[in-house]
Amino acid sequence: MMKLSCLIVDDEPLSRAGIRQLLEQQPQFTVTAEADNGEDALKLALLHQPDIIILDVELPVLDGLTVLKQLNHQSAVILCSGSADYAVSAFDLSAVDYLLKPFSPGRFHQALLKACSRIIDTLVQSNVKLQPQYLDRLTIRDPGRLRLVDIDDIRWIQSSGNYVEIYVYSQAKCYLLRESMTSLAQKLDPALFARVHRSYLVRKQDIAELRPGDKGDARIVLKCGTVLPVSRRYREQLAEMFGYPE
Repeated sequence: MMKLSCLIVDDEPLSRAGIRQLLEQQPQFTVTAEADNGEDALKLALLHQPDIIILDVELPVLDGLTVLKQLNHQSAVILCSGSADYAVSAFDLSAVDYLLKPFSPGRFHQALLKACSRIIDTLVQSNVKLQPQYLDRLTIRDPGRLRLVDIDDIRWIQSSGNYVEIYVYSQAKCYLLRESMTSLAQKLDPALFARVHRSYLVRKQDIAELRPGDKGDARIVLKCGTVLPVSRRYREQLAEMFGYPE
């Protein structure tokens, strides 16, 4: 079970002890540090980078709202106070929840659930940002209209000066798109398409045969019967990819 680290910040020892006890009752949470003032809270947050911070508003040195403003780590912050006066400011600063003291164990548990939800959302968003976002369709400008071409419909792509010719399954004619081959290749999923030549990009599953040449080059035969050149630069990579002998 993955444990979520928690930082407790409160200037009252009894309050810290009560929060610690509530957290220790649930095995998915662990208390990594405690602080009794805002300055130490910032130092400990930087040092431990906790998943969750339970933060009192009324603190010596730096108050809880100031601490929240200055936090660099994306912790899920639950603010606590004996007054409701700071609630609007807390949510403006993206606090997960605002607990009015004294709070019940049930209310504290609700705040923890919100914090867990925030952490999951942050992890999902981070993962999405790390993964390349490839196109799922192309927008083709025809005279007087725009046409959408699904990536799944593309057989191969051929460079043609400042344009590329898009050959598809759904019709015999090709589409003309004003974009360089290099630029377009970076936008298409390499799991689906293989660069076989500086002028050709081919759907992998549509390759039926690789025919090695005598000078390090080669040709590929597509399932539709079309024969395309393979340059030396891409021949070895293509042969390895499809298990063809060199």
